[in-house]
Amino acid sequence: MYRHILVPLDGSALAEQVLPHVRDLAAHEGTMKITLLRAVPPIFTSSVDYSGMLAASAADEQESLESEARAYLELVAAPLRSEGYTVNVEVSTMPAAEAILDYAESQHADLIAIATHGRSGISRWVFGSVTQKVIQAAPVPVLVIRPRQER
Repeated sequence: MYRHILVPLDGSALAEQVLPHVRDLAAHEGTMKITLLRAVPPIFTSSVDYSGMLAASAADEQESLESEARAYLELVAAPLRSEGYTVNVEVSTMPAAEAILDYAESQHADLIAIATHGRSGISRWVFGSVTQKVIQAAPVPVLVIRPRQER
């Protein structure tokens, strides 16, 4: 039923707690592909820079962040690949919720598996909730895991 599972990760141990659930589900569902996705929204400079130095520095920093995100995803993908799963890694420059929704729709994911950070109150209002946005607009089912504690 779930042939392609999309797993958004933000680099935190909390987000990675969804992985055992993805493994179990994939083993029972005959999943053929798992995609690990990390969003790295672009860096914007707010200063006027006539020399182009700030823009060049921001571009270099953005490239570095994307490279680090890809390396992180490859590390997470390695054990899954060794278990026989086909694992893709994707880095997006869109905001997190938009990146997840866009990828799920454009690449025909069957399920989004995501861990929530469990923010509430003012913290949720200030930081927003990527998971909530995904749940409300997802074109496919969403499996939400609430981690018990940070590792």
